[in-house]
Amino acid sequence: MSLFAQRSKLSISDSAQERRASLQHYPTLESFMNPLTRGIARHFAHQAWLNTHKEIDFDYRLTDIEIAGVPCLHYETAATKPDDRIILYVHGGAFVAGSPRVNASMILPTCQLTGIEAIGIDYTLLPEGRYPAPLDEVDRVYKAILEAGEKRRLFIFGDSVGGALVLSNLMRWRDEGAPMPDGAILISPVIDSAGRSDTHMTLDGSDPLIKSHGGKTLRKLFNFYAPGEDMLNAMISPIYGDFNDLSPILIHAGTREVMLGESARLSENIRRAGGDGVLRIFDGMFHLFHMHWAIEEAKYAHEDIADFIANQL
Repeated sequence: MSLFAQRSKLSISDSAQERRASLQHYPTLESFMNPLTRGIARHFAHQAWLNTHKEIDFDYRLTDIEIAGVPCLHYETAATKPDDRIILYVHGGAFVAGSPRVNASMILPTCQLTGIEAIGIDYTLLPEGRYPAPLDEVDRVYKAILEAGEKRRLFIFGDSVGGALVLSNLMRWRDEGAPMPDGAILISPVIDSAGRSDTHMTLDGSDPLIKSHGGKTLRKLFNFYAPGEDMLNAMISPIYGDFNDLSPILIHAGTREVMLGESARLSENIRRAGGDGVLRIFDGMFHLFHMHWAIEEAKYAHEDIADFIANQL
């Protein structure tokens, strides 16, 4: 065994070591863009995420609902109870895949640990869901929940490109003078359409799930999402936005994902703006490892999210 492998094995749990070694790269972006292969690509991506549902070791219930004309999913677990708190979940999937149901293993553990119910937004995927459709759907659901007046303490949780939809909307709500969430949780956020972070080069060969090609993959993805738009517009690429007066933000990322640099830059941008941001980096972890509830590191990560929410309350 190489020295690197020995150190790697010592730094993460055996369950994480085994899971990381078993992961396969996501289908290529081109396979999602091509209408002839899009269905197959979604099937393989969704199956990988659905398999993580088997690791959930507590009772839960998923209920389809609709809010402001947008299909959503209501999450309840054995520990949740209706009160004045709610988590709004915006799933990842590169704008081309995923759903609140398929990605449920990302949010269910936080619901169980906090006792807070959640609502996931089933925003429109590409190619139909081009900018600004998903962004506006998140905005409509958020404002409808606030206007209902039943849920006063609201947290918003986004992973991967869901993090971009969350962060851009935080900037929009601040600029509009709308009520802000009590806190935001961003897991491995994909927030730079230009793919400029150094880790798109330094970790491109180490990421077990994503091939960045030096940021080229992100540039193609965001051009598919927002063709003809200014890629540095904060409503598309929020890393280039104004970070003043945002809600407290918790950021999680792993050292094995090419998007690690975005999380580091986001944390620094919040600090420079005098904001409230916390960055947690998990050694040896991969993109969206939180979905793998059977590994120790996922449990620690969700415990940290629960602590963040409790501290805001």
